[in-house]
Amino acid sequence: MQLGKLNPLGSVFGKIWISFWLSLILIVIAAYFVSFQAAKQYQVAPPAPRHIATLSNIVFPDLGFAGTDPARLALILTNYNDTARFQLYLVDDAYRMLGSPQPPKRILVMLSEMMEQEGMQVGQWRNEAWLGPIPIAVNNINYRLFLRGVPSLPPANLPFWLESQWMQLALALTISGLMSLLLTWSLVRPIEKLRQTVRALARGTLNARAGSSVSRRADEIGELGRDFDDMATRIEDLVSAQQRLLSNVSHELRSPLTRLQVAMGIVRQKAPEGLDRALDRIERESDRLENMIAQILTLSRFENDMQQVEWRTIELDDIVRRVVEDARFEAEPRQITIIDQIDGPLQMEGDAQLLHSTLDNVVRNALRFSPADGTIRVALSQGPGQVTLTISDEGPGVPEDKLARLFDPFYRLDQTNPGAGLGLNIALQAVQLHEGSIQAVNNQPHGLTVIIDIPKVASLRGKTR
Repeated sequence: MQLGKLNPLGSVFGKIWISFWLSLILIVIAAYFVSFQAAKQYQVAPPAPRHIATLSNIVFPDLGFAGTDPARLALILTNYNDTARFQLYLVDDAYRMLGSPQPPKRILVMLSEMMEQEGMQVGQWRNEAWLGPIPIAVNNINYRLFLRGVPSLPPANLPFWLESQWMQLALALTISGLMSLLLTWSLVRPIEKLRQTVRALARGTLNARAGSSVSRRADEIGELGRDFDDMATRIEDLVSAQQRLLSNVSHELRSPLTRLQVAMGIVRQKAPEGLDRALDRIERESDRLENMIAQILTLSRFENDMQQVEWRTIELDDIVRRVVEDARFEAEPRQITIIDQIDGPLQMEGDAQLLHSTLDNVVRNALRFSPADGTIRVALSQGPGQVTLTISDEGPGVPEDKLARLFDPFYRLDQTNPGAGLGLNIALQAVQLHEGSIQAVNNQPHGLTVIIDIPKVASLRGKTR
């Protein structure tokens, strides 16, 4: 077993356990101090400055009128105590207490201990606080003066600023809140980092990694981060290998395909009559294969960040009209009507070839799925800072759970479709190069609409992808 496994702070389980354990220890310590203070009968301590200030603000009664009669002296103190904020008591040499109301007997024990100390003391019993003894002479008779009701003493063994119960409550809430915050931050921060990395990887950023802030941790979250980084590296390697394979295979297929097309031309010149249908079929399949290879090569350039955008000012309305005219020519045999609504003239910054290919792929896809005698609508509009292209058909539409996959490479909703499933993905890549967006929504009651939004001026102009 590794030594790191023995460290309780090296695992999420250990951190939670230690946090709750420390919290319980603090609660037990606090409860001990409270119970200790409650169990003590009384507390004696030197006076604080506020006690001295209390003493200096008291207006004492004139005790000289009592003479040497203790009863008269006790009566003066009793009358004073009935209305005064602080009550006064005198203790003579025989330890008799003059004044009323008389305190509990336990108070007398506390006062005896206070008189044994040097100087003034403050005695605390429950909620009562006494200040004294203060030597005083009344008509040449020595007494010890005590004040009852002075400010209370702070709890023993605690700083003076914790005397207030509100301060104690605030300190307890602050400490518990900081400990909870530290534990929560320790757990949530790396999980949030992992979540952001997973989202980036799902969006196609294959070099996204959790990073050292997560993987260097010694607990289960750190192990998860390292495993995730290993998985992401493996996925990136596999996707890169797939892209290289597609690119290499496509390049290798182009040479024999070119030779095949040359050979077809020679065969047409020398073939006997009756082979035209077979040769036409071979030529169509050869053209389809060439188009598929061209699409794979285009996709490979996009995926490997090799596609460059030739930024220039273009007339987008002219590009849309050319695509629509070509589509009308292809739609005539099936009597498909193409209606265009073009807001022009419309100038923007972009790559004319890429945008032409994007629109052509989307319109051809609409032609492929439109029924005979159907209608396709192509609209181009412009708003503040962006242009919007919409292409709607009257085909069968797409199941809602399949809409998001329409733009995935090699995805074909209809497996009988002879296409390679690359046209819409190439359109997606081209639109993203122009910092735009493309989405597909179903029409009611049937049909599909593809919506393309592109900014008129991209912030990445002049830069490669």
